[in-house]
Amino acid sequence: MENQKPAIESIMQERGRLRTVHEMLKEALAVSPRDETFIPFYIAIGDYMEASMGRLHIQDINMLERLASKIDMNDPENEEIIAEVYRRLDGNQEHLKRYSACKQALESEGAAAVTDYEDASLAYVDYIHNRMGHHAPSTDLARKAFTEADGGAVANIDAAYFAKERALYDSVLQTRPEGVPLGQAAEQYVADYRREKG
Repeated sequence: MENQKPAIESIMQERGRLRTVHEMLKEALAVSPRDETFIPFYIAIGDYMEASMGRLHIQDINMLERLASKIDMNDPENEEIIAEVYRRLDGNQEHLKRYSACKQALESEGAAAVTDYEDASLAYVDYIHNRMGHHAPSTDLARKAFTEADGGAVANIDAAYFAKERALYDSVLQTRPEGVPLGQAAEQYVADYRREKG
């Protein structure tokens, strides 16, 4: 069984890659002018986001269910902490649904769907940065309540998924327009990723 350290490292690496994708999308939306050469990149970003944000959602629901079973849910403070994370996750699912619909329209309609895709992307990236970041109260509860086995179960180490995720990540890097910077936090991560990949 995976112990807690590899499980936590796996989650952090996974979410680190996701953050670099968010940053690249944000940087792309700030580039002017943009043209049809951005469409393959936007689609690659969308494919990655759908897979990664879907997996993150499953991880977080698993974490909340396990956490609620281990803490005193009759304590109003604990109840509100758990409820707040569920509210954030619900909002994320709403944004992801809209974003995915715009990505699918971009695939079928091309340039005619770019504006809607970019508008949905801006709204989604803003939500992720403001509502889906570190939530200290739930993290503190998990640190106190979780065992090594809990950490491994929440991480859900899945070699098949990681192979797919790496392919999706490669597609993002390969389609990134030349004028789109990686974003400050992403630069070192992508350099490390490419060095590891060889």
